[in-house]
Amino acid sequence: MTEQFTPILMSVPTTPGWFTGSDGSVHLVYEVALLNAFPVDVTLQKLEVLDGSAVIATLEGDALSAAWSLQPLGVPRPDALPPSTAGVIWMDVVLDEPGDVPDTVDHRLTVSVPPGLPVPEQITSTGGATTAAPTAAVVISPPLEGDGWFAIGSCCDGPHRRAFQPIDNGQYLAQRFAIDFNRLSADDRLATGDPSLNESWPTYDQPVLAVADATVIRAADEFPDQVPDAPEPVTIDEADGNYVILELSDGVFAFYAHLKPGSVDVRVGDTVTAGQEIARTGNSGSSTGPHLHFQVMDRPSALVANGLPYVFDRFDVVGRGPALADLPTADPQGVAITIDTSTAGSRTDELPLGRDILDFAG
Repeated sequence: MTEQFTPILMSVPTTPGWFTGSDGSVHLVYEVALLNAFPVDVTLQKLEVLDGSAVIATLEGDALSAAWSLQPLGVPRPDALPPSTAGVIWMDVVLDEPGDVPDTVDHRLTVSVPPGLPVPEQITSTGGATTAAPTAAVVISPPLEGDGWFAIGSCCDGPHRRAFQPIDNGQYLAQRFAIDFNRLSADDRLATGDPSLNESWPTYDQPVLAVADATVIRAADEFPDQVPDAPEPVTIDEADGNYVILELSDGVFAFYAHLKPGSVDVRVGDTVTAGQEIARTGNSGSSTGPHLHFQVMDRPSALVANGLPYVFDRFDVVGRGPALADLPTADPQGVAITIDTSTAGSRTDELPLGRDILDFAG
């Protein structure tokens, strides 16, 4: 066997999971952890995802630049990975159908190093082999009802996708598939009055529903609402605000956050049925405005857990709204959201993607 230097060490921290999205495609989602073991900057040039010898996805150029970042999060990504530095490539491998999900995946990475070293200036190596999840995403009912629900953050490019949390000497991504739901008014506005009042936001004080027959594992109802766009700092214990965690099955938990004070209508040990109202939407905890944060995970903790893929058994897509960065947050009551209706239609057993605007049956 020929040995070679591999400047970037690759690994996959958690088993890749997959779901069918509202675009009709299958998304295989996971992270490739990077560690630069060379004493120089190393430039990433191309990453290929391998199913055996077949290349099923390729990231290079702008697509690769957009898909990786340094760790810890918040550090701006340079053009190259500095020495003794960790990075992450945030993978979203898009496939045609569930039968295309490979049993295992491997990765072929091409990098370049500065001249003058006793190695080639371009090096291609293979690593980060892993198995994929053998089963499909859990099927649940929607956590909300009614029309005009805007999935402002969802997989696989929303604000939660890259939210690795360093806690208790470990690193966790419980929010990998999290969605932030905001409701639009009848004329497609985020707010309809004074935006400093929670009551001016159509999202506020809406029923929050159990997504399955389940048991309440944890719940809190002790935190005040924040003032929209003027939140007070919170501790890690207060970040979720008022919340509920349901155990759906062994190793599968649903999490609801930022609920309205005084609205949590369940207690630890209660059993609930799918569609039962368990709370109301609010703006508590680490939140800049009324919304429902929802995710599914493998442990009963909003942070110290691994995010699991899920799909809703039924919903309608009205269309797609603008990206988060383009939302009219400075004047949410004065500007209507522009909706592209080309994607409209009914969906079954799919996950809404970021920017989808949804109708949920009552």
